Amino acid sequence: MRMAQVNAKVSDIAFYWSSSTSYSVQAGLDGSLQTCSTSSGVATLTSSFGSHSARLECVGDGSSSEFELIGVKLKTQVVPSGSPSNSTLDDASSEITYSGFSSISSSRSTVPAIKGGSFYQNTISYTSNADASASFTFQGSAIYIFGMTGPEFGCFSISIDSTTIGIYNASTTVETYNTLLFFTTYLDASKKHKVKITNENDGMLLALDYFVAVQAGTSSGSGNIISGSTTTGSTKGSAATAVFGDGRTNGNQGSGDDSTAAIIGGILGTLGALFVVWFCWAYWRWKKAGGQGGLLNAVCGGRRKKPTPPPPSEPKQYPLWPMVLSRPKYAVG
Repeated sequence: MRMAQVNAKVSDIAFYWSSSTSYSVQAGLDGSLQTCSTSSGVATLTSSFGSHSARLECVGDGSSSEFELIGVKLKTQVVPSGSPSNSTLDDASSEITYSGFSSISSSRSTVPAIKGGSFYQNTISYTSNADASASFTFQGSAIYIFGMTGPEFGCFSISIDSTTIGIYNASTTVETYNTLLFFTTYLDASKKHKVKITNENDGMLLALDYFVAVQAGTSSGSGNIISGSTTTGSTKGSAATAVFGDGRTNGNQGSGDDSTAAIIGGILGTLGALFVVWFCWAYWRWKKAGGQGGLLNAVCGGRRKKPTPPPPSEPKQYPLWPMVLSRPKYAVG
């Protein structure tokens, strides 16, 4: 037997599949199961809005045919009443506090899967470091998190108001973009909420593209509150929108360069400071010596002169006349 289960606040839920008639399929809500038509490829379950547990079971006859679960469609509520208003926040916004992430335009990324992708506002924030995190605050009743999935991606955790909601998997067999990574609803719309996304696997990617918060539209709203975010979906003109926090402690580089450029810039800046210190010391030494000669020679040391070779020594004189006039002792007279 194979089984799939979904726990969510919904009114309607539908399972979609593809299989041969060799499978028997059952589906139901909150513990009850009903037999479904295998050939239809869909099981639609309806109830009043609330927290429900939907379950799909399939049993094969032992043949080699496969059962493929295509997906699940949920119908839920994002606001308790009224018309919803969406506020979209790009990943490069200064309202987001990053730790261990790189924020960059996709075309400048060194990751092939990201470089060839298409992203909201042409920016993407990603990491492959365990415990790297992104956090922001908002006021609203629902939140969507969009990003990327693929073979090089791993697991991530979501916490809201310091409570861990769950651990989710962004690993798929192919790269996908503009993908819904997380969604939750029925939050207290009168309060601000803090969302934190944390990468769980070292060496595996997590990429965040944009975030959408939902709040009920009102006729007394004053339009978009967050600079750089986009408000949509309101049917009442200038409507109140989801309010994101100020993010003043963020470490995001915005839509600028990768963190590698910042490291190189820091190294060059340090070398420049050391050169200035050395030059000042050389100038002080030159002034202390009386300022004789050019400053450039004092700093660089000037040209070194070859030492003067010593004068050649005179050849030794060996007098021969004593040997000519003297006779050996053994000479015969």
